Amino acid sequence: MYNEEQVLQKVSNKKQKEMLILTIAVCVFLIIVLAICMYFYSDNLPLVDLPTYTVSPEDWTTDNVVVTITNNPNHIQSYSFDGGLTWQANSSYTVTDNKEITIQVLDTKNKYSRQQTVTISNIDRTAPEINFTDNPTTIQMGQNWTVGIGAQVTDKESGLSNNYTTIPATIDTSREGVFEITYSAFDRAGNFAEKKRTVIVKDTKGRTYYRYRDGRIESYECEPYLCKCVTSSQASSTGTCPTGYTLNSEGQCCNTCYKMCSRTVWGEWSEWSQKEVTPTATREVETMIRED
Repeated sequence: MYNEEQVLQKVSNKKQKEMLILTIAVCVFLIIVLAICMYFYSDNLPLVDLPTYTVSPEDWTTDNVVVTITNNPNHIQSYSFDGGLTWQANSSYTVTDNKEITIQVLDTKNKYSRQQTVTISNIDRTAPEINFTDNPTTIQMGQNWTVGIGAQVTDKESGLSNNYTTIPATIDTSREGVFEITYSAFDRAGNFAEKKRTVIVKDTKGRTYYRYRDGRIESYECEPYLCKCVTSSQASSTGTCPTGYTLNSEGQCCNTCYKMCSRTVWGEWSEWSQKEVTPTATREVETMIRED
């Protein structure tokens, strides 16, 4: 026989076992419910959350840039490169100028991914700029002068690939003369620019002489053509026209008109002088270097 204390202990153990079994059963039930919820939740998720992509080329270029979506193609049925406005079967898209595009995919479960913004900024089709503070450039004979003085070479997009080059690299300032220097530069995208500069070297006595002649623009009649045509009874009957008229192929009598053309009429050359003269559209200038 069990005493009273043993009976109470057995009853307490039985209740603890029942509570443990109940707790385990509830946990198993909750795990099954959670698994079912996770299954339905994951089944409703798109196969592609956010598109991944590559850009080719990645460096500066003068060509177009191709953006390619790189997610598993077995999960995708359609691609968009304009924020879902249009869809295509091809995973690549060609960009012709710098801009932002928005990529998105539609998976095989007919679910849309999130949108991804792609910024294209490595297209450069603009050549570097070469400018001079003065051209032609006049320097004194014997002056310590380099080709970089007064030259500005810049590029607004990709930047210069390296320092510009000149041909020739130097000029001989120990003698008078007129020199032509060609400046050239590449930018990082491969665009090329070239510009010529005229450098006049003269000694401190100023033995470079100038002369000029001015011109004027004059209009004159050129290229005659028939105009103001009338039907003439005389032309119809005799095949001739009154004085001052010419018979055309249609049997009409016409006046002769002229187109207006223009030409430059140059005057006489001036005397040689050491005073520097700048050429214009209506002024020709010649230079001469001589010993005094």
